[in-house]
This record gives sequence, structure tokens and C-alpha cells, in this order.
Amino acid sequence: MKRFEMFVPLAIIIFMTVVYLFELLILRFANFQQTEIVLLLIVNVVITIVFLVSSRAASAKNLDNIRALNDLAENSLNATLDTMPIGVLRYSDKDYTPEWFNPYVDIIFANDEEKLQADKIKEIVQDIDDQGVQYLPVGKKKYAIKIDHQKHLLYFIDATSEVVAKTITSESRPVIGIISVDNYDDATDLISDSSRTLINNFIATKIDAISSKYNVYTSRYNASRYYVYTNYLTLKKIMDDKFEFVTTFREEAAEKNFSLTLSIGMSYGLENFSKIGRTALNNLELALVRGGDQVVIKENINTAKPIYFGGNSASHIQKSRTRARAIATALRTIVRESDNVFVMGHKYPDMDALGAAVVTKIFANMNDKEAFVVYDENQLLPDVERAIDKLNESKDGFAHIIRMDTARQLKKTNSLLIMVDHSKTSQTMDYEFYKSFAKVVVIDHHRRDEDFPKNALLTYIESGASSASELVTEVLQYQNDQAQKMSKVEASIALAGISVDTKNFSKGTTTRTFEAASFLRSQGADNNLIKKLLATEFDKYKKVNEIVLNAEFHDHIAFGVGLYRKMYDNVTTAKAADTLLDMVGVDAAFTIVNHEKGYVAVSARSSGDFNVQRIMEKLGGGGHFNNAAAQVYDKTPNDVKEEIVTLINS
Repeated sequence: MKRFEMFVPLAIIIFMTVVYLFELLILRFANFQQTEIVLLLIVNVVITIVFLVSSRAASAKNLDNIRALNDLAENSLNATLDTMPIGVLRYSDKDYTPEWFNPYVDIIFANDEEKLQADKIKEIVQDIDDQGVQYLPVGKKKYAIKIDHQKHLLYFIDATSEVVAKTITSESRPVIGIISVDNYDDATDLISDSSRTLINNFIATKIDAISSKYNVYTSRYNASRYYVYTNYLTLKKIMDDKFEFVTTFREEAAEKNFSLTLSIGMSYGLENFSKIGRTALNNLELALVRGGDQVVIKENINTAKPIYFGGNSASHIQKSRTRARAIATALRTIVRESDNVFVMGHKYPDMDALGAAVVTKIFANMNDKEAFVVYDENQLLPDVERAIDKLNESKDGFAHIIRMDTARQLKKTNSLLIMVDHSKTSQTMDYEFYKSFAKVVVIDHHRRDEDFPKNALLTYIESGASSASELVTEVLQYQNDQAQKMSKVEASIALAGISVDTKNFSKGTTTRTFEAASFLRSQGADNNLIKKLLATEFDKYKKVNEIVLNAEFHDHIAFGVGLYRKMYDNVTTAKAADTLLDMVGVDAAFTIVNHEKGYVAVSARSSGDFNVQRIMEKLGGGGHFNNAAAQVYDKTPNDVKEEIVTLINS
């Protein structure tokens, strides 16, 4: 504006000067007198002054008009800020103290002035930076908060109706659930019709009670399976009750001597009922392979994580011979369609992982396929190393019990990987080697969780089995070849695997466990050889006693913490936990030590109905109901112990 005001007078003067010079030129050629020329000059000067005064007056008037408009706009903006239903607050960029806010902010926080303090404003700004738009509850209303970082302004917009609408939409999401009665076929087999009717009436009565209590619709698919339809609001109520009816069902069934429990898979979402139903079925399968008597809930989106309820009782699902035979047939087909087979256990494999791998290799050999047991020489425990050395004494063992680098060279495009004694990809012996396979089979006896191979062609997970060696031995028995299937060393290693996981057949055994052991004995398994393989070195025995003698006991739970700054291996940690569990009055034992590899190792054991697997899952580990472990980084053993105590109390 100032530049424009200076330019107009200058332009007038220049213009009038040019006009005067032009007139002067004309007068010269017309022979006018000097007096006339002076008179013309005076006239031009007067005209110039008149123009300058008029221009000055016009500029002043325009400037006054612009200022008036600016004042009007500013007053209107201030009036709008003061009266509009949006709170505006300016905060200090140094300490977040409020510098100015409009009257609507006063109205919003009239009864909650603490939220206008500097620390609360700082918290709001940081939360918005992390999460985007944030909703702030104030009284009965909720406000969406937006931020202008450049001007240090916060805007509070009443979003109560929006939040209510979202809540209604969220609570109205459809839910599909599938209830399966565990062990129904076994419970109703070989009993009278009247007894079967009693069981059916018991199940129907309990399902009807659930329907009546929560006002959900249930539909009977068959005697052992029901479908449930409801919305998320009702599901939330059931979740708040921790699915107590699952526990009630188990307890009342036990009172009537019915070996029945419930497994439930549920899913919910905003659309695509077909996908919701498929997710519910997958969740039910997950509940079953984790041992039954539990609930798995997962939203029908790929990024959602499963939520677990129950699982507080040891697995009661009985393995089916029919399924074992079907697995043998399916595995035979997959093996025969592959170029060769590689069998791999978990990190730092124990005797059960090696035993299961050896039996699986024999299964592949019997189907005319070359198979290799893969190990990492940097992850060998003493007993497993002794067993591999024994296997390598034979020509076949030396050629087919191979290191990881050799396995990479022998792998082909159509090779098959069989993961034994684990189902978590994070626990596999070599993750990059696993990722290189397009065809994967999983055989495990631990409870499955979400970290599961997505490309598995076949999954055989039986959490009711004592060991992975038991599972694959049972599958091997369904081979039609009646000739000798195993060597003495191979049978001994497989039987040693079962022996380790059952603590010399003292826990987790069923009739099927002893049948598998009997088969291995018929194949030449030698107890003396097993004893030598599982023998404990004296230095290891001393370390076990160190942990045991340093143990503390709290409410039937033993905590054995390793000595300060002393390192231990997996075998020592596990044996110390087993020893503590053998103490009178101990229901669960946790040994927590600094591992040789630089992390804190936790080995957990339990008896009865104490689920250590759920606690280890919270620490990033996993395992079996009564036998689990975890690896924890960036913490001390005492820190991990306190965390376990907190998890148990919660």
C-alpha cells in the first residue's frame, strides 16, 4: 500500500512534465512569446498540484476504507471465535502453559479446570502427535482435538454425537460363534441309549442356559456342535464375565462323570458374514489344537490378534486313531510329491525334537524319498550331541544327519520341510532356511498360537500328546510295511524323547503313550543306551543344585533364580525346574537364569491345573500346559521374576 501511495504522485509529476515539454516544443515552432510560455508553465504547475491534491485525498480515503474493512473483519473474527461452538486455545511453545483461549473453552472446562494445566496440555499435544486426532472426555461429552503446530493452537470440537454413532455401530457388529463339545464321540461310544440321552440332555440344557442368560440365538448343528449368533455388545458382556460358563460346564460335567468340555471359536466384524464365519471356524480349530476347554476370539481382519479365555485345565481332548491314520495317509502323499525332505526342530533342540525328527526321516525313507535331519552345531545340547554322534556311527546316519550349511546346498525347489516339536516360526532353528520352503508340514504337541506358518500344507498338532516323538511314532505305525522300520539307535533316541518329556513316564501320559513306547521297544530301543544318552555331567549337576538351593517358595510356587552374574544352559535350567516341581507342596516351578547366549532364560513346570504355558506366552515364549519356556531380553532375572509374580497375581 505504501509503495502504491508513493508511485501515484510521482507518476502525475512525470506525466505533467512530459506534457509541458511537449507543449513547449509546439510553442517554439509556433513562434509564441516568452510571456505566453511562462503562463503555460504556471497553468501546468497548477494542474499538477490539483492532481496531486486530488490523488492524495483519494489515497487517504481508500486507506481509511481498507482500515475500516480490516477492523470490521477482525472484530467479526474475534466475535466468531468468542461465540462459535469450537474451543480455541493457544499454548506456549516453551512450557505448554495456556496463553489465551476463547470463552467456549471456559464453557467446556468449567467444572474440570485441571485439564487446562500445562502438563495436561502437553500430554494432549504428545498424544495427538502419536495417534492423530484424539477424543477427550469432559463430563458427559467428548471433544475431538485438532492441533495447529505452527500457531500453537488447539481446537476442541464437540464430537459427542459422532462418538455415540461410532459406539452404536461398534456394538452392533455381528458375531458368529461355534461351540464344540470336546470328547463327545468318546464319551458316547459304547454306552447305552439311555446314557447317551442323559449326556445329550445335559449338553442341550447348558447351551439353552447360555442362550437365556445372554439373550443370544443358538442353533444346533449336531449333537456336539452349536452355532451362536449375537452382536458385539453382548459378546463384550460375555467377555467381561470371562466366559465363566465354560468353567461351569466342565465342573458340572465332571460331577456327573462326563469327560466333556467346551471349545469355542468366535469372530465379529462390520461386513462379509462369510469371512466372519470362516474366521470363527479357524478360531475353533485353534482352540482345539491348543487343548480344548477354552475360547478363541478374533476379529475378521488380518491384523487382529486372537484373544484367549479359559485353557486353565490340562488338555482332555483324546487323540483319535482315525485322525492319526488320516494324517499318515496325507503325509505320505505330500512326501511322495516332493523331491526330498528336510526335518528340523526348534532352537536348541531337546531329545524329543531329535527323536521326532529321526522317526519322521524314517517315515519319508519308507515312502521312497531321501530325507535329512537338520541341526545347527552351534545349538547342540550335550545329550543331543551325544545322540547325533551315535547316529553318525552308521553310514546312513552320517549322510543324512546334516548341518545347516549342508542342508542349504541340498535343498531343491520342490523340497519339503517338516517342522517337529514346535509350531512357532520365531522358535524354528533357522528362520531364513524355513522361509526358503514353499511346502511346509507341522507336527507338534504344544499349544498353537498366532505365530504359525501361513503356508503349512498339513498340520498335526495334538496338545493332548505327551511328546512329538509319540505323535510321529504313532503315524509311523500306520505304514503298511511290517518289516523292521528302525535301528536300535533310532528307536532308543525316539524313546528317550518320550522319556524326557514325560519325566520317565510320570506325567502327561496316556495309554497311547505306552503303546508308542511299546512299539519302540519292539524295534530294539535299549534302556541302557537311553541312560547313557541322558546322563548328566557332574558340573551340570552342580549348577542344577545351585539354582535349587537358591530357590524361594510363595504359595505353592517355587522360584529358582540363578546366581548373580553366572551363566547357565537350557538343560541345567530345565532340570532345575523339574527338581523343584518334585518338592512337596509345589504346584508350579519357575527357574530364571542368565543364559550363556546373553538373554534371561525361563523354564516353567507345573502339575495339576496350573497353566504355565499362558504365563510364558505373556513373556514371548510358549510350550505345553505343564511344560513351557521363554527367552527375555534386556532384563535381569529378578526383574523377570517380579513380572511372573505380577502375571500370576493377575
